[in-house]
Formats: sequence, C-alpha cells, structure tokens
Amino acid sequence: MGERICLANARVVDVARGVVLPEVSVLIENGCIAAFLEAPLEALLPRTFDARGLYLAPGLIDGHAHFALDGGDDPRNSFLAADEQSLWETGRGNARRAIQAGITSVRDCGAPAPWIFAFQREVALGGISGPHVLSCGHPLTRPRGHLHFFGGEVSTRQEVRSAVERLAAQGACFIKLVASGGGLTSGTKPGRADLPLELMREAAEVAHGLGIGVASHCHATESIRRALDAGLDTIEHASFTTPAGDYLFEDDTARRIRDQGTAVCPTVIGALRTVRRFRESKMPHHDGDAAAVARLEARQTNIARFCRLGLPLLGGTDCGITDTPFELLLYQQAGMSAAETLRTVTCHSARYLNLPRSGEVKAGYAADLILLDGNPLEDLHYLRQPVAVLKAGRMMAGHLQPARGPASSSAAMRC
Repeated sequence: MGERICLANARVVDVARGVVLPEVSVLIENGCIAAFLEAPLEALLPRTFDARGLYLAPGLIDGHAHFALDGGDDPRNSFLAADEQSLWETGRGNARRAIQAGITSVRDCGAPAPWIFAFQREVALGGISGPHVLSCGHPLTRPRGHLHFFGGEVSTRQEVRSAVERLAAQGACFIKLVASGGGLTSGTKPGRADLPLELMREAAEVAHGLGIGVASHCHATESIRRALDAGLDTIEHASFTTPAGDYLFEDDTARRIRDQGTAVCPTVIGALRTVRRFRESKMPHHDGDAAAVARLEARQTNIARFCRLGLPLLGGTDCGITDTPFELLLYQQAGMSAAETLRTVTCHSARYLNLPRSGEVKAGYAADLILLDGNPLEDLHYLRQPVAVLKAGRMMAGHLQPARGPASSSAAMRC
C-alpha cells in the first residue's frame, strides 16, 4: 500500500459547480483522493497536515508549453546553441517553475525527440521535480517549416505515417502538426497554410487508430479550416491570420470549431509577452511576419469572441517561447467569471486532454492539488502563490504544519 496522508480541515473548491464546500479532511492514498472525513484519524494517519483556513483546489493544467526552450529574448537560437547538458538544465528549470506555480500537468507541444521522452520518463520516475508531462515529441512540419529545427520535417503521407508510428512507440501522448508558419521561425509566414490537407488527414487517421489525439498549430485561417477538415482534436493559437498577414476574425469558421467540438488553446499570455518584448527591443517582427504585433494582440480579443460563441477552451501559456506566467487573469478580463476561468484550466482541460479522473477534488481522482490562502472563485490572484502543491499525493512545493490536538480525532466517513 502507498503512503497515506490527510489534509485536515480544508475548504474544498468544487470547480465544476463553482462553490466552496464546508471544512473537511481529505484522505489521500496511493496518489489518489480516497475519501472525505469529518475529522482526521491521527492515530492511524501519522502524516496529517493542518489545512485549516486554506482552500483546496485541483492543480492547474497548462495545455501548451515547451520544456526545451528557455523563454529568453531569443529562444530559437538559444536552443540551437545548447548542448545536451544545457538542454537538461532548461528542462529542469521549466519543470521546477511550473510545479512551484501550482501547475501539476503540462502538455509539451514541441521538443526534440527522443530527448523529451527521456525527460518525460525522468519526471514520472521522480528524478526531476515537475508536473506530469504529456509530450508529442517533435511536431510534424513541412520541410524548413515552423519549428522544423526540432526534427520533424515531412513531405509525404508515408513519412507522416512513419513519424506518427515512431513517436507513439517512443511515448507520445498526442501528435502535433504545424499547419502554418510561425513567429519563431524566419522564412515562414504565419498567414500561410503550410501543411497540405492530405498530410493532416493521414496524421489524424494513424494517430486516432493508435488511440492518441492530434493538435495543430494554426495561425493562418486556412490552416484552421484544414484542421477542421482533417478532424483534429485541438487547435493551438487560432490566430485568424490572412495570407497577407493581417488579423481578420471569421465567425463562421469559429462556429464550425464549436460545432465540431474542437478545443482551442489561445496561448494569450505568451502572445502578449512577445509583443512587450518586440516593443522594448524595437524589433516588432521577422521578415515574414510584418503584422506580428496586431496578430498577437488579437488573441486576447479572440477570447471574448470564443466565449460569446461558446467554443471549448483549453488553457495554455506557450511557456518556453516567452517567460510567461499562467494566463488566467486574461480570461477574466475578456469577460469570463472566475469560476468559468478556473474550470478552463482544471476540469475542462482535463476533459480535452483526455486526463480521466483529473481536474477536480473528488474521491477517486488524482491527488494533484493546490492549497491556497484565499478563495480563487472570488479572486484568481490567490493562485499566484500556492501555500502548498501536491502531485499524486506527494508534497512538491510549499509547506504545511502537522495537525495537532483534538481536531485529529473521532473521524467519520462522508463518502
């Protein structure tokens, strides 16, 4: 039997219903939430921690990050110049910052393979302190396309099939396609749909046959349409960029995303941090992205439009591309309530990323948890500095005091 611990007298945040439950003690066993107790049994549970006055919420889920990128002024060239040791140092630093921020699961959307799979395994084994890692390995891109330097260039259906099968065999949790150009790769244009539809369909057929999902980087509006035609599972960025590089939102295409049930990961905070860097450096674009600032700033506008139309939203930062905190407050500024915002990065993200029994504080669910000084349903700023972070029932960051006194006696099961 695994370690048993109890969090005594916590106020549980029910993110699905948007309410806070009365004080309860939470029994954790074998990395999962085993039960809720009226009071902890200190005699049976020597590891009982005092959570009185604290709010217990599910750990946050970052649906779009890059562990291999350092988040500095020039992440592409820093990556290209890095040796093996530097790459591991960057990955460890990103993982440590994520878990300390209360992010207990991260979907890595592009890194060199097989390095990222070795990193994923090392985190899972506990050799590196960090969140659960869901990796695609290297993304699939056209020759010399955006992010081609990770090693995933393809040009034929057979190359796509072979790449998907190889990545899945190495441990990929999903497949990432790069369907348009991007701001990080000179020589590509964000408004241009790069990956042919037939290759996207091939990737979806093979990946879905293997039981894993497919995400697609889409700045260009045409690339969004191709992702929908190919039946992909998530659309990253969804920037609605025209071939000329301008921003032009299309309600009809957005409604189609909603109607197909495809989740969108807008990566807003990463975009706005990039804009700030452009302005500070007075270098607002690379040679193929003259309208970069307008395109990036439009992502916050998109959130309000996505919410109005009812699109499924997946929280994600694009950490690694920029030195980026979690983007929750931007969702709220776009018109979402605190409860809706919190669901976007907990239970909704768990659903869209196929993480069963995650994203809520419920019996039988993973004990990926954060303890907070205040109620996040009233003020999302409490998420900025968790008192403690647990991953699979293990204390990963912060500190709690051992429980003492009569609060830890005469327990009764509630569920």
